[in-house]
Amino acid sequence: MSFSDALIIGLAQAAAFIPGVSRSGATILGGLGRGLNREAAARFSFLLSAPIILGAVLRKISQLTLTDLSLNFIFVSILGTTVSALLGYLAIKWLLHFLTRHSLTVFAVYRFLLAAVLLMFFL
Repeated sequence: MSFSDALIIGLAQAAAFIPGVSRSGATILGGLGRGLNREAAARFSFLLSAPIILGAVLRKISQLTLTDLSLNFIFVSILGTTVSALLGYLAIKWLLHFLTRHSLTVFAVYRFLLAAVLLMFFL
């Protein structure tokens, strides 16, 4: 993957600011448009989510006060983070396996049909 590939895929991520647009869908589509295979495009899409997730975590931590830091809060936070990380890893592993054998055409058609229906109701 070249720098220009990474830049264009990263810019595709900006499409997620449009309501209803999937961030991962936009970046995977950007990767496919740059000639990556489905698995490589999905892997890069998930890597692009790391700074977003880290930023959200840092923002949330900055909003905590000393009164928030009870033993119960710390336990629930650690448990929630661990379960989320494990399930996220398993979901990504499954999706990457799925993408080696299937395309995202059905998902894309579903998203476009849903967008058309929503536009009819809200315009």
